[in-house]
Amino acid sequence: MLKNQSIQEVTTKNVISVHEHQNLSDVAKIFRENLVHHVPVVKGTKVVGIISSQDLFKLIFNVDSTDVRMLDALLDHTYKISDVMTSKLVILDESSTIKDVAKLLSDNSYHSVLVVDNKGDLTGIVTTTDLIRYLDDNIQ
Repeated sequence: MLKNQSIQEVTTKNVISVHEHQNLSDVAKIFRENLVHHVPVVKGTKVVGIISSQDLFKLIFNVDSTDVRMLDALLDHTYKISDVMTSKLVILDESSTIKDVAKLLSDNSYHSVLVVDNKGDLTGIVTTTDLIRYLDDNIQ
């Protein structure tokens, strides 16, 4: 049954992440240039936070500028990644199941779960979109 399938079936493996000391404009650029809504923040290979597009949107909501360079400069001058990231992380081990991730995503208000190996190193991310795509591909 699908619920007992490995979380690896829905995990995005090539995760775009940032280091905690990068500029916030780097995160904004990732959101602009990629079809992602969550960017893990790492220190070495360990996850220390996550930034969602919603987090960044809250910062720029009142900024009346369409000039990307000006917006990036404002973000970098005003905020650090650690000011914006969520450090209360939702993490599952690679050995978890699709049922485990579905339960977490359906019972809470977040939309992504970070996946780590047995050393705690980031190996992937599962979002609500990943889970829906998997279900669409596998339910008949």
